[in-house]
Amino acid sequence: MDAALAQTLATRHGTPFYAYDLGVVKDRAQQLFLALPSGASICYSFKANPMPAIASAVREAGCRAEITSQGELAAAQVAGFTGAQMLFGGPGKTREEIITAIQAGIRLFSCESFRDLALLASLAAAEKITFQVLLRVNPAEAPDARLAMSGVESQFGFEESLLTDPAARQRVLLPGLDVCGIHIYFGTQVAGVDAVVANTRRAIAAAERVQAALGFECRILNAGGGFPWPYANDHTPPDLSDLREKLTTVWQSSPLAQAGAQIWFESGRYLCAGSGWLVAQVLEAKALANKTFIILDTGIHHLGGMAGLGRVPRGAVTVQNLSRDVSGEPPISVDLVGPLCTPLDCLARGLKIPPVTEGDLIGIPNVGAYGITASLLGFLSHPPPLEIAHENGQEREIWRLRYGHERHSS
Repeated sequence: MDAALAQTLATRHGTPFYAYDLGVVKDRAQQLFLALPSGASICYSFKANPMPAIASAVREAGCRAEITSQGELAAAQVAGFTGAQMLFGGPGKTREEIITAIQAGIRLFSCESFRDLALLASLAAAEKITFQVLLRVNPAEAPDARLAMSGVESQFGFEESLLTDPAARQRVLLPGLDVCGIHIYFGTQVAGVDAVVANTRRAIAAAERVQAALGFECRILNAGGGFPWPYANDHTPPDLSDLREKLTTVWQSSPLAQAGAQIWFESGRYLCAGSGWLVAQVLEAKALANKTFIILDTGIHHLGGMAGLGRVPRGAVTVQNLSRDVSGEPPISVDLVGPLCTPLDCLARGLKIPPVTEGDLIGIPNVGAYGITASLLGFLSHPPPLEIAHENGQEREIWRLRYGHERHSS
């Protein structure tokens, strides 16, 4: 984060705020396309960051949209995605959600259960339209990923054995549904190039088995992704330089590719994490006998409140002083805490950071994904921070998530 830009934005808008560099988003998308086999599609996972300015940048870079809710659908529409560019997935879809998606022109759905398929088929009959369907499969093999979403019993997708059972055919190949592909997502923060390649190989094998068992033509394989990126620290990003060659070899050797199928991948974190900084102000440096607490105007309600995703940073946070050059001074050991009335509001304990004093601006990098929308926004009713999209040193768009209670009339 450029310190001068941070100061300008803080003076203009106050703190805390998220700042996203749209140039970084576009560069990352270009790099990921170059790391994948020629002709591969990338679906942007809106759950990583649904801010329309970021979504618009990935759309302009050539990505599709992977959405799972009406809110993400609305954000995708604001960002300029058409229904034909969206894949609607997720477990537990409701009739109302699907109808809203239909009205937006979406015709491609990832189905995770027989109930999903039956609901979609009933709406296809009612609306007199045909839907394209990807069957989300939960293979038996466990992936090499920080957060696994396959290889264990899960709410996500069909157990592969259900689809390879001969009785499944009549429950899958329903009128109004064009079953055209397989969707597999092994997990997030996959551990490097070889793990991505191994997971893709497993996805291809599973797709071939399910296609053979059900007797449909698999024209799309969404092999997931889970491309890694540091979170809230300045650790070295992954090197994907040899990914394209390895993935191309694996894909081109598959009968699916030889029959003309498309291969798709998903990414959220890799595309937008590196674009984002959380900029906050030091409210107080509270030195006690055995500890020093640095109290910020941000905390777990704005960053890292989602423990279920491993998003509580604790000791792995990088802090940069954006107010002054302290490069020649020794670091200090602190507990980095926020303003909430709970001892859980701690971003890191015993953290070595550059010297800071009351009033300094600090920046935390690599939080463009799973930052504000993966945090405890409702806790203690603080307003969400502004989200500022910038490019080439200039503000482009400013957004703020809604918060607080609205009276509902029944």
